[in-house]
Amino acid sequence: MHLLFGSEPAYDVPYVAGTEPALGAIGEEVTIEAVFDGWGYVHLFDAATGAELDTYAIPEAHDPAFAFGYGDLTVHEVAVDPQDPSLAYLSYYSGGLIAIQIQCTNPSDNSTCELVEVGGYRDPEGNDFWGVETFVGEDGFTYILASNSDSGL
Repeated sequence: MHLLFGSEPAYDVPYVAGTEPALGAIGEEVTIEAVFDGWGYVHLFDAATGAELDTYAIPEAHDPAFAFGYGDLTVHEVAVDPQDPSLAYLSYYSGGLIAIQIQCTNPSDNSTCELVEVGGYRDPEGNDFWGVETFVGEDGFTYILASNSDSGL
């Protein structure tokens, strides 16, 4: 705010009254332009270093042709497989239910790891997946519960 009105920012506590612009003051001219840079991504980070290793998004999320009129092409929730932490399931709104896996070409070197789509479900009539959860059943299998606003659980 201060830079818009040509005044020096103040970080004193308590804040000094009267250092803000007067009501009705006109500041610097601001120009804003929208630029399509895709929808939401899932990020893979190295737990030890915090370095970003990879990102994942469905192909439509990168395409400006899908910016409007195709629903939300981003992830709402991620559920990790309770029996295989390299697997995760994404509720991808209009993109469906997506299964991704962390795959490493050299397991001892995290920098060789990437997120790879290994499965999923998209209803040809449309999707609105907003929830996903996993659990292990009494039979020992992992079950995936996905909530689709269009068709239910």
